[in-house]
Amino acid sequence: MAVGGVGRGGGKGRAGGAKGAGGAAPAAGSSFGGKVDRAESLVGPSGLVGSSNVQGPQAADPVAAQAVAIARKLKQGGFKSKEEATKALVAEILKEKLRMKSSSLTSKISDALQDDPRLNQVLERLWSKAE
Repeated sequence: MAVGGVGRGGGKGRAGGAKGAGGAAPAAGSSFGGKVDRAESLVGPSGLVGSSNVQGPQAADPVAAQAVAIARKLKQGGFKSKEEATKALVAEILKEKLRMKSSSLTSKISDALQDDPRLNQVLERLWSKAE
């Protein structure tokens, strides 16, 4: 006895082979969307799953984590000025993202960041958010 026409070349114009689930539509309450909706309550506004032992938002990107560390170090007096902290941040970004180390390029980029009023505001916000 052949299943789905195996060995007979199929039947009625269909390809042979084992049959799947039978083609029946899923029941009304068992759709994929319902499963997603039930898990939605676990996900917070940031898209991360909440937990009682989570200490706060953690930086997923190593550069963001390094930026927070530089901001903390600036607040604790590890850098002489914000300009020095900005150069350290730019150097870290170049190292992490572009895999390069260039003091002249770091200086040019950090000077440009500090000269642009909009980007300077972003840097000020970053430096002020250090815990």
